[in-house]
Amino acid sequence: MATTPEVTKKQLRAPFPWYGGKFRVADEVWRRFGEPDYFIEPFAGSLAVLLAAPQAARRLETVNDADC
Repeated sequence: MATTPEVTKKQLRAPFPWYGGKFRVADEVWRRFGEPDYFIEPFAGSLAVLLAAPQAARRLETVNDADC
């Protein structure tokens, strides 16, 4: 069985800055959320919180953004 290489958080950083982005607080958000079964990113922006998610967690993820 083939295995996929571990992806580090540094590799999953948002590729551009976003006004109101949560990159600086993303680790704290996940510390407080723990490992939820389902995560909804209501305001996508740069997806900083979702990209900073712990890689080992198994969850369903939904991304929304009214402005596409």
